[in-house]
Amino acid sequence: MIKNILFFLIPLVIYISLSNFIVDEKNVILVTLLITVIIFWATSIIPDYQTSLIFLFTSLIFSLSSKDIIFSGFSSSAFWLVFAGMLIASAIKNVKLSERFSTFFTNIKNPSYLSILIYINIFSLLFSFIMPSSLGRIVLLIPIAAIIAKNFGFKEHDNGYVGIMLAFIFSTVIPAFAILPANVPNMILSGLTHEIYGFELLYSHYLVANFFVLGFIKNIIIVAMIYFMYHDTVKPSILKSEKNLLSKDEKIVIGTTLMMLLFWTTDFIHGISASVIAIVGVLFLANPAINIIKNKDLNSINFASLLLVASIISLGNIVANNDYIKEILNTTINHFEPTSYEILNQIIISLFMAISGIFITQPSIPAIFTPMAEHISLISNFSLNEVIMMEVTAFSTIFLPFQSPPIIIGLALANIKQTKGVKFLLILAVITIIFLFPLQYFWMQLVKNII
Repeated sequence: MIKNILFFLIPLVIYISLSNFIVDEKNVILVTLLITVIIFWATSIIPDYQTSLIFLFTSLIFSLSSKDIIFSGFSSSAFWLVFAGMLIASAIKNVKLSERFSTFFTNIKNPSYLSILIYINIFSLLFSFIMPSSLGRIVLLIPIAAIIAKNFGFKEHDNGYVGIMLAFIFSTVIPAFAILPANVPNMILSGLTHEIYGFELLYSHYLVANFFVLGFIKNIIIVAMIYFMYHDTVKPSILKSEKNLLSKDEKIVIGTTLMMLLFWTTDFIHGISASVIAIVGVLFLANPAINIIKNKDLNSINFASLLLVASIISLGNIVANNDYIKEILNTTINHFEPTSYEILNQIIISLFMAISGIFITQPSIPAIFTPMAEHISLISNFSLNEVIMMEVTAFSTIFLPFQSPPIIIGLALANIKQTKGVKFLLILAVITIIFLFPLQYFWMQLVKNII
């Protein structure tokens, strides 16, 4: 009953409040819609797929953007990569490769819960260097994570189970913001920097500037948080590892996956989209002569999660292409008056960008702020390169799961309530702002002469 009341009351209150400040009716509806869907996604007042449909339907009915932009999420590479990834995960499950891969962890001698988390953390981080798509990594790792959790005796929804799933999700997404090709916002930043300012963000320079604080140290914090929040007792393994020879189907799936990884990691040479590579892999595994991906796998896909991904991407594109939103951000930036403390100025700018990510999602941070970087540089007295690196600090700071499609998909595939993701991310964001923002400033001062 309360949720039904809130469903109608929240948008009504927001609309009436905004009507007093915003003149244009369409802008009132747009901002009301953005705030409403963010609240709904964050609190699950209604199911996520219903929120997604409301967002798409309202945007279309009130012509809040062009149809191409409203439905751009469905044509995005990320959407099709997730779709293909779900089917690839089914193939891995069908041939029971996830159980075989999981033995890497279940063979740990005298495992404690902390040692398991550390192994997972290192594995996920190293995987981020190999595979460029965080969505693809999530989809491939979640089935393995579920088997690993069960091998250590944890049942679904046990603290230990939830902690292991979150360790895989957060360790392969959040530190990867500090690795240039590993996440979508990184690549948007790199592409726009070259397009607008005419210089390349080098892999090595990007890594040196960001990885120590935003990758390595934040990764340690993630492990510590999961350990203290979800500490559990490891139980005897349920599934014992057997040294059986690989079956024909296992070899086919491994070979196909390795070929996809090869093409993903060499995309700078051939330029083929990660989603196209994944779809080709799916078509091969679904070929009647192979028949590893079956009709039942397509029918079992979580289309609600796909709809959520498409809606989040569309939301980001609508915001990135909306002049009113850009004007608000630009006006806010113009009101910024630098203090006499450079470290405080950097924290304020980074925090402003990070908070804006709640409303525009992480991929839109570089899309909107990179064109503004030169202007921000002039009014803040930071170099252009320093401002661009502040964007990394901002989009690697996530407050709510929906801001990052890989995280929201990871939680959905792992069948973990978003409230657990919200709690974890909010605490991590506070720790990041208080401790890592200042530390990143000092690190940048140390390395800025060599990047």
